[in-house]
Amino acid sequence: MNVVIIGATFGIGYELGKKYLDQCDNLILLGRTQEKLQNLKLEFNSKRTKISTFSLDVTDKVNSQKIINEIIKEFKTIDLAVYCSGYYEPHDTFDIRLDLFEKTFAVNFFGMINCFSILLPHFKLQKFGHLAAISSLAGLGGLPNSSSYGPSKAAMINYFESIKIDCDQNNISLSIINPGFVKSRLTEKNTFDMPFIMETDKAAEIIFEGLLSKKYDITFPIQMKIIFKILQILPRPIYFFLVRILTKNI
Repeated sequence: MNVVIIGATFGIGYELGKKYLDQCDNLILLGRTQEKLQNLKLEFNSKRTKISTFSLDVTDKVNSQKIINEIIKEFKTIDLAVYCSGYYEPHDTFDIRLDLFEKTFAVNFFGMINCFSILLPHFKLQKFGHLAAISSLAGLGGLPNSSSYGPSKAAMINYFESIKIDCDQNNISLSIINPGFVKSRLTEKNTFDMPFIMETDKAAEIIFEGLLSKKYDITFPIQMKIIFKILQILPRPIYFFLVRILTKNI
């Protein structure tokens, strides 16, 4: 089995990579910084799994497509590809920084599309494959101070829903991953309470198990999943009232 992890140098991508050691034949790790990738190659020592690294900037369409094509040319078959790259910065509603919105969507959504534009046709051609991406519970409903991040994650979720039927018809499995708060360099930016915050290795274990069973919806932790699923179906006035309470934004 050949596994590709896009955004493997930090956070969930890094921890997920460790879960696939000795679980696959080729583990192909992608990230932006060559030095960090070289360190990963030294750290991820495995007798069974061959570790390969490629430097890729997901916001660069030409570079992304070139690198993914190189991987396909070298390895021929891709069994699983997981998009883990992400960007987040909290900001004030009334301080609309266009550069922040552009960067957030460039990494979270369009970076994913840049990679999938090569991976999806390849999966269709090889007649199988498993495509996954890390979105967020923030994509399930609007939250204060998240007016760039939340919509970018909502776009990811909607995109997966849009391609699901076509992928099913072509034997391509999909998994959209919606974590709650996970300890990382991104959540370190938050100054508010983060309920049910989870260690990164624990989150990676849940994702790994979900991918093994090819679950479409991998949303966790269970407490936050229940809260957000209920919020989704409530009338909007009740939704906004409860969000004010939950976020202490009264």
